[in-house]
Amino acid sequence: MSAPTPTPGKAGSELVLRVLSAIVLVAVTVGALWAGGWVFAALSAIAAVLILREWMAMSGPFAFRAAPWALMAFLAVTVMMARSEPLQSLGFSILVAAALMLARVTEPRAVWLSAGVLYAGMPAVAAVALRGADTATFASTGAVAVIFVLAVVWATDTAAYFSGRLIGGPKLAPRFSPKKTWSGAIGGAAAGVVAGCIVVALANIGMSVTLVLVALLLSVVGQVGDLAESAMKRHFGVKDSGVLIPGHGGIMDRVDGLVAALVVAAAIGFGRDWLAGGGIADGLLIW
Repeated sequence: MSAPTPTPGKAGSELVLRVLSAIVLVAVTVGALWAGGWVFAALSAIAAVLILREWMAMSGPFAFRAAPWALMAFLAVTVMMARSEPLQSLGFSILVAAALMLARVTEPRAVWLSAGVLYAGMPAVAAVALRGADTATFASTGAVAVIFVLAVVWATDTAAYFSGRLIGGPKLAPRFSPKKTWSGAIGGAAAGVVAGCIVVALANIGMSVTLVLVALLLSVVGQVGDLAESAMKRHFGVKDSGVLIPGHGGIMDRVDGLVAALVVAAAIGFGRDWLAGGGIADGLLIW
């Protein structure tokens, strides 16, 4: 029996709901990004806790019932610490993840808890580290760095959706996400690069071929992150990671590409900061 075809009215109302939810999410994110400091760190911590909660709901239940709550509390504190000590925050997350890996001897599913701590914690720490300690401004390199990553990922997601629907063609990874196409991936990558270049130009940061390649890399990494989250949902037999966001599903469904892109962006910034000095955001943007 074929699946019922959705009525136009229902499809239209779902689209309106998705758009309204997206507007609210963007407004909250941009507001916290402008405020910076503890406000942005708190929003990042909340996002990390919600991601971990959805991750555990998909991969659980776990034998040690108190561990999930303890991990969410730990993650919130660790992300807040990243405002001043990002490397220590990352180190604590890795240590806890390693300890959970050892716990799989008595609880095999603990390996999923270990992966969840890193999946939820690393991008939140990366976002806070990139933003830095500046408050109430978009003028700092840290704010521009986060906007750069957001613009690349959001433009990639949007353009990939529309170009894939308009052009169609061969599927990108039908095993994990049957609707994604190569045309969508290429269109998304092109839009991500353009969006990143626009942010850099508006911020009066010198454009370079290397920075264009960084934007392309983040776009590709974001799409890989999207596919990885789709693969996880398929593994656990769920359509959405949660029901937190009306019309969208869970928070993991909305930040899957951003999770991967933030980690890679911060890694680039950390690497160049370690080699040449300067800040993490400078290491990402200034070449």
